[in-house]
Amino acid sequence: MKQNLTDKICEELELIGFLSKISALAILYESENLPSDKFVLIFEDIEKRCLQLSEYFETPEGIPSGKIPL
Repeated sequence: MKQNLTDKICEELELIGFLSKISALAILYESENLPSDKFVLIFEDIEKRCLQLSEYFETPEGIPSGKIPL
């Protein structure tokens, strides 16, 4: 159970980092292939993943808040 939760958290953090990097690169190089309205979707996905992570920390699989087994 502890390893499963740790794996989930690590996967989400890796995806958030990846999405942030590709977003920053697209903005930096003013990508014409990625319309600006698509950035909204990317940032909404990042926000969703952050909220999911916070839920893991509040009650991950029945573990009381503040008692994260890492």
